[in-house]
Amino acid sequence: MAVVGVGYTGLPLALGFAAAGLTVVCLDSDAEKIAAIAEGRSYLPDVSHTDLSADAGKLIPTTDPEALTSVEAVAICVPTPLTEAGEPDLAAVFAVTEAIGPRLRRGSVVVLQSTVPPGTTAGLAKRLAELSGLRAGVDFHLAHAPERIDPANKAGWTLANTPKVVGGLTPACALAGAELFGTVTEQVIPVSSLEIAETAKVFENAFRMVNIALTYELADLCRELGVPVNDVIDAAATKPYGFLAHRPGPGVGGECIAVDPMFLRSVAEGSGVGLPMITQAYQRIRTRPETVARRLADLLRAGGSDLTGSRVLVAGVAYKPGVGDTRNAPAIDLIRVLRAGHAKVSYTDPMVPHLVVDGEAVTRVEWDRESVSAFDCLVLTTPHEQIMNRPLWYAAPMLLDCWNVVNAGDGVVHL
Repeated sequence: MAVVGVGYTGLPLALGFAAAGLTVVCLDSDAEKIAAIAEGRSYLPDVSHTDLSADAGKLIPTTDPEALTSVEAVAICVPTPLTEAGEPDLAAVFAVTEAIGPRLRRGSVVVLQSTVPPGTTAGLAKRLAELSGLRAGVDFHLAHAPERIDPANKAGWTLANTPKVVGGLTPACALAGAELFGTVTEQVIPVSSLEIAETAKVFENAFRMVNIALTYELADLCRELGVPVNDVIDAAATKPYGFLAHRPGPGVGGECIAVDPMFLRSVAEGSGVGLPMITQAYQRIRTRPETVARRLADLLRAGGSDLTGSRVLVAGVAYKPGVGDTRNAPAIDLIRVLRAGHAKVSYTDPMVPHLVVDGEAVTRVEWDRESVSAFDCLVLTTPHEQIMNRPLWYAAPMLLDCWNVVNAGDGVVHL
């Protein structure tokens, strides 16, 4: 079989199939990833070099689409970000479709894992049929099985024990997709259509986005009331039903919560349906870094200083702890806003060795007392373990804690 796109979702999936005994073509346009797989060198936090080397004999890494001619099943795991206008960018999915179509074999199974607006997978059926000369749902199977991956997850959720939703173009397609993923996943949940599977995925992350935005509002209110917001959330979380705790922070990044709900909005607009709650929640999370910058500017002014010319150290620029992924990271937007305010911005992050924002490199400093003490203020944006296990909060005159995880005190303030 083949896995097209070997990033955060594709590589663990390829390893899962390899561990189940399948030979897996790993196709990606990124030559560096392909070289790393060939060398048994992992580039993901959830995949060790040992894990990758253990199944190396079952993996065929390549950048050549011709390798697809030899496979009977294809899982598409390419990224689907947003355009600058906030619309779904499905260019990678369409490009893969063009590569698969002419090489599609009778009896093959094609499964789209990439997150897409509802209706997208059914649209691929027509194009694959045109390119292959085969009948979708008859001569080949087409399914949608949305990825559920949480990089650096600490709760024990893996490819194997995370339930897998599968919808098919036809019942037979759904069955074929379910059988394929049943080799790597303990629980497969068939649904009755492609659109249900697609919509379920984007709704999962819309649910989280709305609740995170609500938590931001709560945090802002609690700050004005002088009430510790995390204590409020902890108290509410003691309710054994009907509540799921979300935590405030500097914003939301990655390619799921910060992106997927807009896929739902895109099809809603085409259907003449308004989604004001999702739209407002998206606006709230996207502007959260601006809230951080305003809060920092207010604190500096209150201390007799100003954002202009201040030396600011951003602690953590990855979008979440435990990863080196900066896609849509709120720290990136924060750096943009701080630069616009003429602050002198540097960063520290044990998992991000280099950072360029808008074509301009951001100076990286080590997380040590001497380095931190050279700054006027510190902003905790990504609480990596390496940072939290070596607290240097008082090395700089002020810390703005965006997560409310450091005890407030002299020079330590919460967002």
